[in-house]
Amino acid sequence: MLGACTASPLDTTRWQSLPDARDPTDAPEGQEASPAGITGNSGADNANADEAPEPEGVVSLGDALSAALRRSPDLAAFSYELRALEADAIQQGMLPNPEISIEFENFAGSGVNAGFDALETTVALGQVIELGGKRLARRRVGEAAAAVGAWDYEVRRLEVLSKTAGDYIMLLAGNRRAEIAREVEALAQRVSEAVDERVRAGKVSPLERTRAGVELARARLARQEADRQLHAARVRLASNWGSMAPRFEALSGDLEQVEPPPTLDDLARRVEQSPDLLRWAQVESLRRAEIELALSGRVPDLSAGLGVRLFNESDDAALVGGLSMELPIFDRNQGAIRASRLRLLRTQQDGEAARVRLRASLAQAHATLESAYTRVETIRGEILPAAQTAFEAAETAFRQGKIGALDLFDAQRSLFDAKRQMTEALAMYHLAVIAVERLIGAPLQDAAGTEGDES
Repeated sequence: MLGACTASPLDTTRWQSLPDARDPTDAPEGQEASPAGITGNSGADNANADEAPEPEGVVSLGDALSAALRRSPDLAAFSYELRALEADAIQQGMLPNPEISIEFENFAGSGVNAGFDALETTVALGQVIELGGKRLARRRVGEAAAAVGAWDYEVRRLEVLSKTAGDYIMLLAGNRRAEIAREVEALAQRVSEAVDERVRAGKVSPLERTRAGVELARARLARQEADRQLHAARVRLASNWGSMAPRFEALSGDLEQVEPPPTLDDLARRVEQSPDLLRWAQVESLRRAEIELALSGRVPDLSAGLGVRLFNESDDAALVGGLSMELPIFDRNQGAIRASRLRLLRTQQDGEAARVRLRASLAQAHATLESAYTRVETIRGEILPAAQTAFEAAETAFRQGKIGALDLFDAQRSLFDAKRQMTEALAMYHLAVIAVERLIGAPLQDAAGTEGDES
């Protein structure tokens, strides 16, 4: 998409090899950091965000994306929640702890039980034996919740990449706007000087000098505003990797490269592989695991105990034991079972609603992409060449004294308006590409080749 980057800004295949602030090896013992194939970061450099270098010099889109993944404050904070979910999954699979109890009987009473002669001491160990597969069901719920968290992390990761790519595009467009503003100011300065010489020579009215001065002042204000917007765009891009003082000098991307967009049908075929929808499939798995956990609650647990009883009077000892279990007469966990099944139905409806919203957003983004592409081709092929020709003719006529400064300024305004329109159309095109690729979770090249691959 960008001239200096062979990959599209939202080339998620390429993104999966980019390291981020999350350390996949820093997971609780016995638990994988994320489900295979979700984030694809198992082989990434595990540098901490504070240790990752900030981009300097000439920055490519790949440099910006890599820095955002390594140093993003949002991702760094989100990774702690992901690790907490993974730790919860381990905790859910733990066995209940045994209990120890000590009982004293038949002391400080009356008669033969006076004092401690008849004291009986019982030391026992008790253990709850979970039945119905509760421990396995809890662990599956914890693992499913961690998997949902991993998808949430992937969605957040794509959002960070999408925002960084968009800010990169806006900075490229800001550079072009600033360059155009400087060109306009330089031309207005030259015309003002030429008009001033003609006024001194008595060839034109002093009113021409005043008008030229007004145009020069406007051009200077426009250049100053463009410079301020450019500085703000630099800060906005650097904020994606947690910096408010940009160190980079320039960008190496090129806005001019555009390609015909794929059809909406080609893009729609990729929607089902979007992380936003795949996340809902995992949430549904979580809800099913919660149903299994609720069903396991119908079976009461068994409590077992074994101990030793000491008889102080005879110094004898004996074993004592016992078993106990609830009678599931009134509470068979029916409320929790029904609630978990209703949550599954809601999750399925929420997933379908998310699919509808995603397809609607995709249709809107695709329409914007097609419109921007048409604008770029029209301005590039018709408007800009005509405005350039008209300006060159006006400039020649101005040098020959055939037209005044105002006529030249009109031609200049038409040319640079066309250049600004071209810049805005290019920015709109690339931002639309980013929006589409964010929605489908894949680069446009892959979506365009879907039909051919299926055939």
